[in-house]
Amino acid sequence: MRYGVIADVHANLHALDAALAFLSRQRVDEYLCAGDLVGYGPLPSESVRRVLELPGRCVAGNHDLIVLGRLTDERCVATARASLRWTRAAIADDVHAALARLPLGARAGAVVVRHGSVTDPQQYVLSERQALACLDELERAEPGARILILGHTHRPMAVSRRGRLLRRPAGTVELGDEDAVVLNPGAVGQSRSRDPRARVMVLDTDARTAAFHAVAYDVAACRRALAERGLPPDSCHVPRSRLDELAGAVARRLSRA
Repeated sequence: MRYGVIADVHANLHALDAALAFLSRQRVDEYLCAGDLVGYGPLPSESVRRVLELPGRCVAGNHDLIVLGRLTDERCVATARASLRWTRAAIADDVHAALARLPLGARAGAVVVRHGSVTDPQQYVLSERQALACLDELERAEPGARILILGHTHRPMAVSRRGRLLRRPAGTVELGDEDAVVLNPGAVGQSRSRDPRARVMVLDTDARTAAFHAVAYDVAACRRALAERGLPPDSCHVPRSRLDELAGAVARRLSRA
């Protein structure tokens, strides 16, 4: 199977359409989505409908669960909280119902999809140590699974017990025949690097390869759509330095709670 793998769409239809157009040219058989269809972006209903029309599997992310009222927004930065309040009022009834039907996890053969970690949609898996802990959890929770796909961090990742396989944000990695592996395609809808492009991955389970790609889209058009809805125009692209500043503010607030 060749899977088109996406995560963290964040209601950015401009990025999503560009990402899906690219993946359709890669002759993928099905799609896997690791959640966070909404939050931050200006077109939540349209984005959710587009993803759920695809053949394949999709799981709920923490932003999806917050919109549904199943998680609180206390871990979110101010921009996220404001956009989630707007999203709750903006999404159509059928889209709310569709989000409510999303599972926390999905499996396709030896491939398992979650959002944050195997057990927690809000956990950030950023380090090699955390990824290896996820492989231990995967072995307990999903016997026989060999590939774990995550989102949430907005950072491309490929880690097996041999170590970190992906050294750059884009490129193709060999997964090996025996090793279990954690893969994260990076974010479609909200880049958290200097590069605003959408991130996608093509997973070939027969060739045992994962190809990471960056796809250009009309960032200016997305920013106009954000501004038209009274949302921060930079919600679709948060460079690392600004993200770290916001994350630090949230950590200080939680430490005082």
